Amino acid sequence: MTQIFRWTQSAAFSERVERLNLHGLHFQHVNLCERRAWMYLHRINFAQWNSRVATGLAHHVTHYKRDHSTVGLLGLAPDRVDWQQSIVFENKGTAGAPEAVDRQVGFYAVMLSMATGRTWCGRVQVLTNRRWREVTLDKSMLEKLWSDSLQLEELSQMRRVPSVPRIGLCASCSLAAFCGYD
Repeated sequence: MTQIFRWTQSAAFSERVERLNLHGLHFQHVNLCERRAWMYLHRINFAQWNSRVATGLAHHVTHYKRDHSTVGLLGLAPDRVDWQQSIVFENKGTAGAPEAVDRQVGFYAVMLSMATGRTWCGRVQVLTNRRWREVTLDKSMLEKLWSDSLQLEELSQMRRVPSVPRIGLCASCSLAAFCGYD
């Protein structure tokens, strides 16, 4: 049985999400790299020219039917939704960056929870190993999402791209050529 969703930060979180036009990928990006998050917030995105992204999209389109039941919902683009059991699904090619991916899925779950009044959970399906992991909206996840939303608001107000150190993700990032770490 799904629990009733109660979160004292719901109204403020929802207002910030709407005002900043935040989406699930914002919550993933802010947990990967502040510079990447800043660029995405400022609509600087070159993913469509990245060969890894193109390959992933082609694989996704040819192997998995997209769930269109979330079309029109603010900031939500999960791969599948089980409306009966209150589970939101996201497919990923590899198991990389689990915390960042969990935040993206957590964002979907919290937005659906606020919209329906029922507590949702998420499920990340890792396509390469055919395993999955659960993402629950516990107190810790809600605190992390709140903190991420505050960080995203700060980044949205910055006029200049933030300085960040080179990290392991830089080599495969779709923004590497524009970031200076290619």
